[in-house]
Amino acid sequence: MAPLLDVLERLDGAQDCDAAWREATAALQKIGIAWCHHAFVGGPHAPTERPAAMLRFTTLPEDWRAHHAACRYWRVDASVRHCAHSVAVMQTGTEFAQAAGDAGWAVMCADAQDAGIGCGLAVPLRGAPGAQYGGVALLTRMHGAAFAAWRARHALGAIVIAHAVSQRLVALSEAAQAAPPPRLSPRERECLTWLVAGLRSDRIAERLGLSRATVDLHLARARHRLGAATREQAVARALMLGLLRP
Repeated sequence: MAPLLDVLERLDGAQDCDAAWREATAALQKIGIAWCHHAFVGGPHAPTERPAAMLRFTTLPEDWRAHHAACRYWRVDASVRHCAHSVAVMQTGTEFAQAAGDAGWAVMCADAQDAGIGCGLAVPLRGAPGAQYGGVALLTRMHGAAFAAWRARHALGAIVIAHAVSQRLVALSEAAQAAPPPRLSPRERECLTWLVAGLRSDRIAERLGLSRATVDLHLARARHRLGAATREQAVARALMLGLLRP
């Protein structure tokens, strides 16, 4: 129990979503989870449409994700349907799809098995604002008796971590959205606005009757307030936050 409590404490101390996801996936890898996929479905969608995802984090290989999308496997993925209607954890993988007599899901699972993905657990999620439903896929490389033994030993801890990281992701996302936008001084906004117009520091200085060093200082302060690494990133964030009127 102590290692699990340590994981929960580290999740509670995570200061952003990326950090929380790193803590969770590292802990899950130590108990045999090779890949994790977390997502909430953001709104109604037609059966032929791919659901819009919120708070999606994944360690699934990029080539498998591209293949999954190209084959439109979301239409036959029984774990997605399960997470939409149930709160119970579901076992996934070729053997479970075949046992259920679900031909479409079995084809998808066989493809996943060819990619090295074994059996796993689909953990339904609830509670994200604006979401219809969500889920965490916990995937191993194991099948048959090996997976059954893993499930008996580690499933409960993995499910607890899945719920804990989801709650932390939701909380951190809500906090980030609720945080007030940074405040820029009038000069900082002016310098960023002229930067949007394509002017360099020396031309901005001429326009505003300032020295180039002063313009560079205003832009550096704007970057710091916006948490941006570059001027371009600062401009993008200021525009997204409605702080500039280009």
